[in-house]
Amino acid sequence: VCSTWGNFHFKTFDGDIFYFPGTCNYIFASNCKSSYEDFNIQIRRTMAENATVITHVIMKLDGTVIELTRGSVLLDNKLIQMPYSHMGVLIERSNNYLKVSAKLGLTFLWNEQDALLVELDKKYANQTCGLCGDFNGIPISNEFISGILVLVFPFLQYTVTHVVDCINCKTSDTSPCISMILVMYTASICETVLTSEAFTSCNMLVNVQDYIETCIQDLCHCDSSMADFCMCNTFAEYSRQCAHAGGQPLNWRTSELC
Repeated sequence: VCSTWGNFHFKTFDGDIFYFPGTCNYIFASNCKSSYEDFNIQIRRTMAENATVITHVIMKLDGTVIELTRGSVLLDNKLIQMPYSHMGVLIERSNNYLKVSAKLGLTFLWNEQDALLVELDKKYANQTCGLCGDFNGIPISNEFISGILVLVFPFLQYTVTHVVDCINCKTSDTSPCISMILVMYTASICETVLTSEAFTSCNMLVNVQDYIETCIQDLCHCDSSMADFCMCNTFAEYSRQCAHAGGQPLNWRTSELC
């Protein structure tokens, strides 16, 4: 599974979690190691009301081109109504997600806001390119390393090679928290929620520390008016990863939280 969510966070097929604040059109995942590219998924983010959202997705699946925007789906440039089935591809709405299933071995989920997830058949191991990595089973592999040194901003050079279109796009500020008080405060909030009873089964299956750090990073960069939104995106992603790993997250949302 490869996913992206919240404030420009990504998790590769091999489990690496990284932050890349780019608003170009990027290759999210593609089959690039065979003579026939049977899938290619491209995404674009933008800033809207002090938050980041995915606004445009292009999927090329076995020669069929699907274009997704918030509120519409085009298949080979024709507007379709869901559910829709065509040449081994099913497009439908499922539990507040836009879902695309392809018989070639791919499942795609998008909440039409910040979060997107692609589940890929193991037959594509070592066959992929894009922000999702090469699917070789080795975290922090050569796609994220230059020589023997991890770059200061390790994913910037990597992502540049996967830009499809870059008009009026940019990268955002990546500076870390500079206030220790702010770090301690945000760490307390993030850890309290992510290690709460609702996520007990999750903590045994999915490394919670990665998501605590992601949550802290978001709160450090987030406008105070959007703090709730920023936290909730990572809590929701941890819940999704937990469920996919076989865990059973309980209802972590309350009237006061998310």
